[in-house]
This record gives sequence, structure tokens and C-alpha cells, in this order.
Amino acid sequence: MRTDWYKPVMAAAGASLRPETFNFAIRKGGPFYMPVDPVAYVQTLLPEFLDTDMAYLHARGLGLGLAYRRALGEKVEVHGMPKGAWFSDREVILTVTGPSALVSFLEAQIIWLRFRIQVATLAKLTPEQVGTRLSIATIEREKEIILESLEAASVRKPPEITVDTAGYFSHIKARAQGLIQAVEDPSRVFEAGMRAASCAEQHLIAVEAAAAAGFIATSNVEAAQALGLHAGGTTGHEHTQRHGSDLAAFLAIRDRVDGNVTFLLDTYSTRFSGIPTALAVMLQTPDRVCSIRLDSESTMEGDYLLSVHAMREKGVAAPITLGGGFDLERTQAFETLRNQMGWPAEKQRYIYGQYLVDPHVPLPTRGEVGAVYKLSQTGHTPTMKFSDNTAKSSAPGVPVTWRLMSPGRADRGNRPIGITGQLGETPPADYAVLTDGRPMHTPPAMLAEATPQNSPLTAEMVDRLDRARLDHVARAAKTTF
Repeated sequence: MRTDWYKPVMAAAGASLRPETFNFAIRKGGPFYMPVDPVAYVQTLLPEFLDTDMAYLHARGLGLGLAYRRALGEKVEVHGMPKGAWFSDREVILTVTGPSALVSFLEAQIIWLRFRIQVATLAKLTPEQVGTRLSIATIEREKEIILESLEAASVRKPPEITVDTAGYFSHIKARAQGLIQAVEDPSRVFEAGMRAASCAEQHLIAVEAAAAAGFIATSNVEAAQALGLHAGGTTGHEHTQRHGSDLAAFLAIRDRVDGNVTFLLDTYSTRFSGIPTALAVMLQTPDRVCSIRLDSESTMEGDYLLSVHAMREKGVAAPITLGGGFDLERTQAFETLRNQMGWPAEKQRYIYGQYLVDPHVPLPTRGEVGAVYKLSQTGHTPTMKFSDNTAKSSAPGVPVTWRLMSPGRADRGNRPIGITGQLGETPPADYAVLTDGRPMHTPPAMLAEATPQNSPLTAEMVDRLDRARLDHVARAAKTTF
């Protein structure tokens, strides 16, 4: 059960056994060094799903059957950067293909790989910082991971590392107390920092600290079981991608999952598709409690104001969940905005990720690099995350990385060092497939400003999906609002 609650929720409204591909990438902060064999690493993450786990999900109202149980016991196919390779921002690090429920389940644990990558890269590029940034760990397991990563980076004399779990606990508890004080009701705040942790053990401490402050809900199913908390969460972008439209996705979660369900609005366009489609679906079943979730940080305030006005115009008073970069200061700002709008406190809730996980010491964090794991193919259909922020778009299909074999040659010209191709696609002359290949030790300095370009096949997929998105938004804006 080492996953976020919204994973089995989406499986209940999806297709557990459908073959799907997810890809893992880092958006910023490169170049990076790969310290593990991705195939072997992912195999260690596969779950052992028990009868008691299924009973827990059923008791919480999820109608998951034998297909879900079978999916979590299947195998996966992994393609990735070889151990010892250097790579740049937005290059695909690895892909995982297998049954939908299983490859989705793995998200948080695969994103934790970014911590190992950051530690190894720090040791390779700025060894003088190792003693200051890595001298204190939040828990014992994190210390072990640091030492393993330093060894993979050929560090012969690692620094003395102390563990300050008490300090970390107090740090997170104080943050959680401040948030509850700001909203005056613990039922209005929700911990969802699993993907921002360095490992399962660190996140458990963070959830314990939040619970000690008064939090009653977390996204982490394993932690909720262990601590007696409410496990909850909203749907993710993958749910909408899997169903191919906001309308199909919202109807699927409404009609297949009991209880309060939440519509994530920004997969295609918050304002022109997400909001009007959510309102149309809610108006079909006015007695059913549904919520909306706003997730685009850069447009959050405008999206919020539009959502409140649109719901009032249609006579709807659905709860609004706000997530994406929220901390104490941003919470206070949106509480002020809520009061100005006269929106009921019980209809406004907040999700906190990184803020309730970040360490109290200068360890590498997910926020520094933006590590993501996104659905790129469902069945045989390529898909990609768009969002309202184009910088958050992801690669479609079954992407692999091609590397220019002689990047230092004078005749390299304007050719990119990296290209995002597709599994089975033939790279051009002077390029070799880095995924599943040899490390090809490209000097990291040459990757510092490198941005991968798309291969012909990848570019065709992106263009086709972009056009489909525009068509989808145009239809949604015209027919549902």
C-alpha cells in the first residue's frame, strides 16, 4: 500500500489491466548523474499486495475486483538511462510499461529516485558541498541512501552523517500547526507530500508530525493505515489523459466511485474546458457531492475567482480544493481572498505537498529539480500532460533518449546533444540510443544548457496531441457552458 490514495481511486474508475507506459524525467537543475541501474531499481519497488490491503480498500468504498489484484501482481518492462550516464533537463530517465494499476501505483517511489540522483550529482559536480549539504539526515534510512549514492558516485571518504529525526519532526509539526491556525479547522487541510519525500520512512515521520499538530488526513495509504488517519485525495492528470477528455474523465469518476469525488480541472484548460465541464457534470446530478481542484500555480488566483463566479451563476456550491505550491503565506492570502468573496470556509480546502515534507537542513529537495512521472501511453494511444503551464508538458508514447556520440567535435554545428525518440525508432547518423545502451560519458558541462529536441515520430505525436487538445477545448467551451 506504499502509494497515494488517488491511485486505487483512479483504478476504480479506469482499466486496471490496460497496458500503459509512464515516463520519469527531471524538469530543471541539470545536468545529472545516474547512480543506479534503472531496470534493477524498479524491480525492487514492485508491491506485495495482500488480502488485508484489498479489505482496507473495500472498507473505504472502492469497488476494486480481481483485475486490480491481478494487475498489482504482474511484471513491468523498464527502459532507462544506464548507470553512470549523464543527462540533461527534460530528458527521459526511464519508462515503465505494464498494467495500468501497477505502473501508476509506482509513481511516488520512482520519483524518490531523484534524491539518489541529486546526491550523486552533487558529489560529482560540487564535491566541496558534500560536507555541508549532506552532513545531517532526517532519518536513518535517508542516511543509508546518501551513503549508497555517494558510493555509486565513487566517493571514497564520505562525510560523517548525523541523524536528527527529532529536529525534523519538530520542524514539520510547527509548519502543520501554523497551517491549522490559519484555516481554523483541521478538516480543511490535507497532507499530500509523499512524492516530495526522499523515502517511505521520511514521509512517515512527516505524516506523524502533521498528525501530532492536528492533521487528520493524508494521501499516503501506508501511513494512513499505520497511524489511523483518513486516506484521501483527488484524481490526477493521468485519469483525464486515460479517458481522453474532461467530460469522459469526470463522468467516469462520478459514476464509478462512491462518495465525494473531485474533478481536476487543468489537464486541457482550466477556464475553457475544466470549469464548464465540471459544472455541466455536477448539474446533471445535483444531489451528488462533487468537488473541483485547482492546480495551476501561475493562474491560481484568476482560476479561483472564475470558479466562484461560475458556480454562483449556475447555483452550485461545490467544495474547492486548492493545491500546487501552497505554504503558510499562500494559504493566508487565499483565506483573505475567500473572505473577500464571501465563500464559505467549509467549501474551501487546501492540499500541502512539499511544504510539509521539506527538511530542516540543506538536503536536496524535489522542489529544486521538479522530478515528475507522467502517463505517456494508454493502450496503444500516445498521450501527454498539457496543463495550463506549457513548461509542465510531458513526452508522449514510449520515449527514449538518443545521444550525439561525439558532442565535442568541431563539426557538431547546431545539432542537439540529446533527442527524445520513440522505442524502436531509428536514430539519425552520429546518434545512438542512450536508453538501454552504454553510458556514453558526455561531458556534463555540455549538457548544462542542453534541451532535448524531438525526433520526427515524437514531434508528430506532440503535434497531433496539441491539435486534439485545441479541438477538445473548443468543443468544451462551446457545448457545456
